[in-house]
Amino acid sequence: MTRLVMTIIWTVCLAGCGDKVGDEATQDVWVGDTGQTTVIVTDPVITTRSCDVVVSHVPEFDSSLLEIAGEFSDWKPIAMQGPDSDGSWTVSLGELSPGEYGYKFISGGLWEDSVSGPTHWVGGFENRNLIVADCMQPLLQVDDVNVSGDGSLTARFVVASAADGQSLDGSSVVVTVGGEVVDASVDASGGLIDVTVTDLAAGKHSIRVWASDEAGRPIENEPFYLPLWVEDSSFEWTDGLMYFAFTDRFRNGDYDADKPICSAEDGVATIANRDGGDFLGVIHALKEGYFEDLGVTSLWLSPVNENPSGAYYDRDYINLYASYHGYWPIEPRGVEGCFGDVDAAADERLVQLIDEAHNQGIRVIFDLVLNHVHDQHPWVSEHPEWFHDSGCVCGLDGCDWTAQGLQCWFTDYLPDIDYRQHDAVTAAVDDVIWWMETYDVDGFRVDAAKHMDTVIINNLRARLDTAVTDHGGASIYLVGETFTGGDGHEQIMFYVGDDKLHGQYDFPLMWSIRDTFVYNTSMVNLDGRVQEGLSAYGEATMAPFAGNHDIPRLATELSGGGWGPWANTPDYMAESGGVTQPDMIAKMALIHAFTLTQPGVPLLYYGDEIGLAGDGDPDNRRVMSFDPNLSENQRELLTQVQSIGSSRVGSEALSKGDFVTLWVDDDLYVYARYTSDAVAVVVLNKGGVTRSEQIPIPFAEWDGRVMTTLSGFEQSGKVADQKLPVEMGPGQYGIYSL
Repeated sequence: MTRLVMTIIWTVCLAGCGDKVGDEATQDVWVGDTGQTTVIVTDPVITTRSCDVVVSHVPEFDSSLLEIAGEFSDWKPIAMQGPDSDGSWTVSLGELSPGEYGYKFISGGLWEDSVSGPTHWVGGFENRNLIVADCMQPLLQVDDVNVSGDGSLTARFVVASAADGQSLDGSSVVVTVGGEVVDASVDASGGLIDVTVTDLAAGKHSIRVWASDEAGRPIENEPFYLPLWVEDSSFEWTDGLMYFAFTDRFRNGDYDADKPICSAEDGVATIANRDGGDFLGVIHALKEGYFEDLGVTSLWLSPVNENPSGAYYDRDYINLYASYHGYWPIEPRGVEGCFGDVDAAADERLVQLIDEAHNQGIRVIFDLVLNHVHDQHPWVSEHPEWFHDSGCVCGLDGCDWTAQGLQCWFTDYLPDIDYRQHDAVTAAVDDVIWWMETYDVDGFRVDAAKHMDTVIINNLRARLDTAVTDHGGASIYLVGETFTGGDGHEQIMFYVGDDKLHGQYDFPLMWSIRDTFVYNTSMVNLDGRVQEGLSAYGEATMAPFAGNHDIPRLATELSGGGWGPWANTPDYMAESGGVTQPDMIAKMALIHAFTLTQPGVPLLYYGDEIGLAGDGDPDNRRVMSFDPNLSENQRELLTQVQSIGSSRVGSEALSKGDFVTLWVDDDLYVYARYTSDAVAVVVLNKGGVTRSEQIPIPFAEWDGRVMTTLSGFEQSGKVADQKLPVEMGPGQYGIYSL
């Protein structure tokens, strides 16, 4: 791809294209190889909106004729004027009705072949997407916003009047910071809203603004939402671990209630039924410091959408499931009631959960189910045209997971959404924005990314960037799930970029982790996979992991595996009474030491920190255990994982550093993470003998640095003559600061 300049889609006529105040401004995004596009906007803000839609474009190749055509012209070409001295062509489309329009450029009579960025399917063709807002409503804009670590916040907003020039109604302005109403200084004639707040506690304090003009029309983006944090240092998603809490199986917050909120479904085996885990259970774990002790800085919750009651057959049409998992949504904006408790409804508890996480500096990630809905979802009856025909179930009867991956249904009661119907894109993106703003969510995990047209991903990314990032708000992390094999780097990266996902879960690395530590293949192969990922992923913020809810548990694979997902596999780590599992503990600790020190945002799947057992789904989703119900085996592993995770949070090198391999052979793997100011070294020995080596150091400036143990086997040493002495016993690991 080529780095290009584009300001379109979400700023066109949101900012009132046509009324220029000051210089033109542009915004950098990815638009592929089709040339530069800009829409004239004002810098930094406007005072009055215009209904004139103005589009500029710098084609990739010189052209004597540039035209634009789209739904706004019934696809009839409209000549553009240009080029100017910068090679830019411009056209005024006049006043268009608010809405979204597919369009393309035509250069020298040739329609552009491909487009990227936010797109719009029309008649089987993928086009650029033009969003025209309502110029007859006022618009709130951010002029300036600043938050400091001492709890001071200042912000200035400018309300552009609607095209008819009606002034801001000062009495209508309401501003909240962190959910609390604050005083605002309002200059109604100038459309200015100034906010100053001091002594904010550490945590998240998002701003929301409501305002109307003298004609009673609310700002188009009401309530305006801008997520902000008060923190001592700038947060990065790579600072700590991501933890996946599978809500129904994590913890029951009112286990001693006389009657559960939702009973188990008749006819469904316990292993696939509701177990009673709820948001209150997650809140309790937060208050106990469970996640902080693990070094968790982001918490991924299983889907929170309302799901159906009743029992439904699995794809094998033999075993029944309840919807405990959350992946069968029946409401676009409804919270699953079963995650409430006897003292509070689910939506109330969800707010409390997120507030508690934010108070600890922990970001919360919602699981987005965008590929499909359950057949009880209102879209199915209200918009049947939004779904693919139901003739193909993925993986069955010749319906290939890959060849038919964009159209196939996961099962016959999960209709697959067709995002080439653009109204479905708009509705789905609107819902995501609603979840973000309503619950102050910090990121989203996009389920089944490879089973959807990229149109939904790139439009979602553009909307999030425009709504939050472009105004200076806190970053919103979009991480995807593309289940793939060991060579799937290219497939993963197809959905990642400046106009798509920020990153994905690193399946290729996960398979190599299991090959290396479970099936005893060479560390050389593992390092090779690491290097492949570094090369393929570039600046993407990936998520390395060793286990998740779709594959057998590490402990079960380490103990031989092969029982099957419905076989109630033995849980050797949970055994007590003097039974110890030193080999399993050592191998799982090695896995965690490697995975949790990798670049990106390492994922820890609930239960892997105690070696929870389980074959495939649903056996790999067993109920979590906590002290005082842990065995000595589980407690020992948990202690080691807490140490590993905490070492990452406290290390600039491990959270932000580059990666370099220092030594690798079949059994010994030594690598460093480093910045200009910090160095960390990780030593892993999966072999059966002690290793003593002089590890070559590639940088002379590391000479004289002394080892300090962060986690694992304690030792000391000093870099001299670009050599670091290391000794590591069999099955041991060590994480060190230099």
